[in-house]
Amino acid sequence: MVALGYTLANSVRLGTEVLCLLLSFWVVFVVADVTSLVRGAGAPPSGNTGVWITRDRPTRTRPPGGVGVSMGWLSCTWIGYFAVLDDFMTWAGSFFGELIYLEGRRWRGYEHVFMGEHGLMVGTRYGDGGVLEVHADIPATLLEGLRLGRLVALLRSVHLHAKNVTRLDVTLDDWQKVITPEELRLLTTDPNDKNKLVRDDIVTRAKQADYRSSTGTRGGDTWFLGAPSGDSRLRVYDKFKESEGEVDSIRWELQLRNERAREALAHLIGYIDARRDAGLSGVRALEAAAGSWASVQLVSFVDFRNRNSNSNVSRADRRFWWLGLVLDAAKARPERVEPPLTVDRLHDYAVSALPSLLATLADSAPLVVGRKPFDYLRDLLLMGRERRSPRHQLALRSAGIMV
Repeated sequence: MVALGYTLANSVRLGTEVLCLLLSFWVVFVVADVTSLVRGAGAPPSGNTGVWITRDRPTRTRPPGGVGVSMGWLSCTWIGYFAVLDDFMTWAGSFFGELIYLEGRRWRGYEHVFMGEHGLMVGTRYGDGGVLEVHADIPATLLEGLRLGRLVALLRSVHLHAKNVTRLDVTLDDWQKVITPEELRLLTTDPNDKNKLVRDDIVTRAKQADYRSSTGTRGGDTWFLGAPSGDSRLRVYDKFKESEGEVDSIRWELQLRNERAREALAHLIGYIDARRDAGLSGVRALEAAAGSWASVQLVSFVDFRNRNSNSNVSRADRRFWWLGLVLDAAKARPERVEPPLTVDRLHDYAVSALPSLLATLADSAPLVVGRKPFDYLRDLLLMGRERRSPRHQLALRSAGIMV
């Protein structure tokens, strides 16, 4: 009996946080069902919202063309541009909504840390002379949720005013799966392949000019080019397996750091401005520039050539499969896609994973904590509201529930 009580007590403690999470969102699901707040209920919102670039799902129609393009990550630092923290908060609010202060949390050496929706992280500190330094890590899911006009404004603001751009990811989603990571591995390492690429066939900026592959925890191979600590690194992987079926593509993800990241952002702004000078609006200019910009970034890092066509590799023909991929990327256009369905996903998880746990906690409550089952569940609900994390607060507010 003692052992049973100990086990159940631990189950209660382990399950409390999960139950609090579930109950914190319970009211959201009820309201969403009535008001269609949860995405996917009813017609999509009008206007040019959603993501810059393709994030297709099995239930969606595949976008025209063979490749989708996106900016997968943006990290930047401002030093002295914002006089006080309130100035930054006003600026950030116009793009990202509310930021919540994480009391007692330190991050990347910053004294004050804030968190926003979808994993946005912000650190601030005052340096010599009271100069405010602000660093932000802006993930793809947040960039994708911006209206295209706001995205152009954000990129231009970062380009003009940020002291450093420390990371920028350029991603290409190959919907036609012209070549897989496993085929790339064989093409670059298999001595029995008559079409095997030799080192001279690969023109690359990588400091670590060799290549390697690995298998992820969710299955599927990843092909790498470039050192993890370098200013550029390419990953090619099966996004269908990595996203557990949400995005059916082979993803080419180019991670740029420091000066290369700043150069890439400057090039994108230059592409946009050139098209604005030709009479296009900011949104149309981004639509017209995105594919060309991304393909140039990729080819400037790595280019697959056929040395048999010319001894001068810079004049040699591109490999046929690579030429098709690059040309498709250059023609890629933004597609309107809705932001991630965080509440929907949590609801799906709760329905599939939590009922048995909740029933066990409720039925064991009289023995373990001396409470009636539903009284105990009510206690946990109240506890969850008191301990609700900043991430859960933001999720509720994004669904229209103010807490």
